[in-house]
Amino acid sequence: MAKKNKKDHHLKKRRDVWYFEAMVRGKRIKKALSGSITDARILRDKYLKEISLLGDIQRNEPVKESKLFGEVAQQWAKIMSQKVKSSTMKDYRGAMNYYILPKFGNVPINDIDFRGVEEFRSTMKCSNKRKNNVLVPMRSLMKFAFRAGLIDKNPMDLVENLTVSKPDIYPMSIEEVHRFLDIVNPQYKNFFIVAFYSGMRFGEMAALKWKNIDFKLGVIKVRETRVRKEEGRPKTAGSIRDIKMLPPTVEAFRDQRKATMGKSDYVFLNFYGRPLLPNSVSFHIWKPGLKKAGLKPRSLYQTRHTFATLMLDAGELPGWVQKMMGHESLKMILERYYSYIKNYQRDDGSAFMDNVYNPSLKETDKTSDEDEKSENFTPNLHQDEKRKLA
Repeated sequence: MAKKNKKDHHLKKRRDVWYFEAMVRGKRIKKALSGSITDARILRDKYLKEISLLGDIQRNEPVKESKLFGEVAQQWAKIMSQKVKSSTMKDYRGAMNYYILPKFGNVPINDIDFRGVEEFRSTMKCSNKRKNNVLVPMRSLMKFAFRAGLIDKNPMDLVENLTVSKPDIYPMSIEEVHRFLDIVNPQYKNFFIVAFYSGMRFGEMAALKWKNIDFKLGVIKVRETRVRKEEGRPKTAGSIRDIKMLPPTVEAFRDQRKATMGKSDYVFLNFYGRPLLPNSVSFHIWKPGLKKAGLKPRSLYQTRHTFATLMLDAGELPGWVQKMMGHESLKMILERYYSYIKNYQRDDGSAFMDNVYNPSLKETDKTSDEDEKSENFTPNLHQDEKRKLA
């Protein structure tokens, strides 16, 4: 076991902050010092000298002037802009400039406490989800201030997120999918076929390039996403995945090759030969298409919900659907689509193709050995039970 550095006696590190700890007259003293070990040692020596000479740490020492929240925000923004995507930083700046800085910008950061944050949040005129999102950059800033030794306590550690009700989903049936695809603008038909039968997010499809379509393996390699014209790696590890191409998806890509392969790296382009934008596709293609097909209005994101519900309703494994959609756990699938999950047996997309997209004939010609087959028939048992009967 490695010995502790003698220079760091009475110092302990918690996360990224050094603390002074000592027993004085039977009382344990613990004080946050700094994120810097050098500064922490200087303060530690000061406290030890006071204890040696005066028997305790002096409480009447001059209070270090607290920086204004707005000043710290400027330092934090410079650092965060190098750590997160520009689209994420744009969201942070919007929340800070519109909500947070008008309230706390000129307040000493040490004066901001739990009650003040709770009162501020209660005055915001927006949904609980939006309130939670607004506090994300404030949580990051206060954590930065704590680790930098600018505040002794982080009040945001006490502020819990508000409960957010799960939005209803409005997936389409296979009949409605066909109805929509029959009338949608031909230039976007392949795009929507892939959306309905792959479960990809819009940003993933907008960034999809031909080099990531593997016809030999039959997979779509999701390696990039496009948000506000900025491309980069998907946020989560689960989103970086290989999606199995179902037959209608394969056919859509083969047809799409005639339109864009060789002309652009991107698979899908708009009327002007540029990568797709969500608002434009939603307003000019999706919504008019729904109306023309006689379908109820719904968000463009419902193509993803449609994929999940069609697959689960056909009997596909929830775990397979989870991987296709890029969720890191089954929680989202089970919570959001539970009512669509059936007694599944397959995990390769064949259940959907056989039972929904291109159902096989339910009735077959009667044969002379029909009675014999009937005698050997077993109901839809769990796999373990089937093995026992075999």
